Amino acid sequence: MLLQRLVEYANASEDVVPPFYAYKPVRWILDIDEDGNPILGELTDTAEKTDPQRKFGVARQVPAVTRTVGVAPALAVDTGEYVFGWVSEGAKPERVAKQYRAFRDLIEEWAEADPDGPGAAIAAFYRKGHDQRFAPEPSWSRGDLIAIRVSGKFAAETASAQRFWAHVAGERKGSGRTGMCLVCGEIRPLLKTIPQQIPQRWLPGATQSASLVSINEAVHGYDLQKFLVHTPVCADCGLKFMGALTSLLSDPKHSTTFPGQNVRLVWWVVGESTFNPWDLVEQPDPVKIQKMLSGPAVGVEADVNLSSRYCSITVGGNVARVVVRDWVDQPIAKIKKNLHAWFCDHEMVDDWTGEVARIGLPQLVRVTGRFQSGSGSAKGTWVKLGAKGEDRPHEIFYRLAGAALHARQLPPRLLAHLIHRIRADRRVDTARAALIRLALRRLQNYPHVEELTPTLNATRKEPSYVFGRIFAVMDDLQRNVARRAGQNINTTFVDKYLNRAIINPQAVLVIGQRYTAAWLKRLRGPLKRPHWASAYERRFEELFKLIDLRDVQSRNETLASKAEFILGYYQQRADLRAERMAAAANKKQTDLPIAQDELEPQADSEGVNA
Repeated sequence: MLLQRLVEYANASEDVVPPFYAYKPVRWILDIDEDGNPILGELTDTAEKTDPQRKFGVARQVPAVTRTVGVAPALAVDTGEYVFGWVSEGAKPERVAKQYRAFRDLIEEWAEADPDGPGAAIAAFYRKGHDQRFAPEPSWSRGDLIAIRVSGKFAAETASAQRFWAHVAGERKGSGRTGMCLVCGEIRPLLKTIPQQIPQRWLPGATQSASLVSINEAVHGYDLQKFLVHTPVCADCGLKFMGALTSLLSDPKHSTTFPGQNVRLVWWVVGESTFNPWDLVEQPDPVKIQKMLSGPAVGVEADVNLSSRYCSITVGGNVARVVVRDWVDQPIAKIKKNLHAWFCDHEMVDDWTGEVARIGLPQLVRVTGRFQSGSGSAKGTWVKLGAKGEDRPHEIFYRLAGAALHARQLPPRLLAHLIHRIRADRRVDTARAALIRLALRRLQNYPHVEELTPTLNATRKEPSYVFGRIFAVMDDLQRNVARRAGQNINTTFVDKYLNRAIINPQAVLVIGQRYTAAWLKRLRGPLKRPHWASAYERRFEELFKLIDLRDVQSRNETLASKAEFILGYYQQRADLRAERMAAAANKKQTDLPIAQDELEPQADSEGVNA
């Protein structure tokens, strides 16, 4: 089904690379006129060392098939060994002579097959001996591609070249057999091997260009048969699905990955729907989300969405093989339903604005890594994706994409990793809290899904959640005591005890109660704020009433309870700040102290609320 969907995409798309073609960097250009005479006395160098995109030349569509140890020239674009017979250090002169001869013979065949095409001009260039006038450029290297341009047009990109090359490459890769193709179901000439490879740069983990299907040794195939004997694919389908997959992998509108991650995700739509789920997943836009959710009610794109299907393939690389980690083919309506669940499961109150936020998938991936605190008054930042010491799970992008588009659960180990990073960094922000909530709501057999609201659930009695709330109020009390006294806190209560509190909240809260008594005493005494002390006491009393001591005595800290503590701590912290913001705007009464600096949003170096 995967190959069939790729063929369908190729038939409907105008962006698919021509058969037996691929994008490769072309370093040098040989310009000739229609009579085969050189226009310039030297090759044109297209490389720009300062531009990463043109370091090895300009990427162009060039004839390409998998070359093994044999001599196999490409058409009108190849290396200096084929085009001019240049012998580099380490090359065998006898083999280079064969390569050069084979390239010229292929040009002559093309000129004979299509006398009106650019092949005739290139053949005349060689017959007149002009190729002998060109010597290797000082910066030339053995792997550089040289393209021939006839009267300003690249010969390999013409319709004449594409037709002739499809015939030549098809004969090279054909098996000489005819049979039923497993993709289209038609009786057609079958391929011996898959004709093209996917460039290494599109496959995380690959160390060279990779094949989608490769059985080049008898021990690899069923019944000790090499090549595609038991995987019959016709030449037309083989060209189309490889061209479609390569085109999708290289198109940023249809594929994505992140540095340090081990997969690349590719998606496309079969049908007439224009819905693009990644617009919403990467950058959640409230207007677009509302339009998606209201679509079924108002009949927006009802017909095309019902008849269209969303397809995605998640691939990686292993040396020279493509690893297909996931393949999905679902109706657009199902994808929209899954996205609705995704937004509902991870939305979280922003602890600075008080508004419920939805987080883009790139930021969710980013916050699973290590956070580096800034020195002095400088803001901190997340370690860059793919950088040394980032400490991000290599499959986090793949797992989150599956959760968003296909409503999948997250493996418990990802929740464990996130808790580990929160303990190590002593940092919980909106994105991390959103991930905690998502992981809990998608945890298998978790009994309290409906109680995990995006904002504070003030009636919830789960002990770990309430412990987290108490911890947040203790931290809030310490900060306001220090602010009233005009003191700077070098190490806050959270800095000192968050790590331990996640693991054993009961023990830390016993310690915290001793600190609390001292802080309340300062408020009543030297700081002369007894009403503040009374306000905090009322909050502690309300929170401790929610805890059933029988539940506490019989409990063991589990992965879920550690996550519950973090969620309770974050949401209580956000609720306290929201209460102060509302009071400062004269929208609500509060008995808590209000400090202006606490109400002003702060951001780290990547624009994420601190």
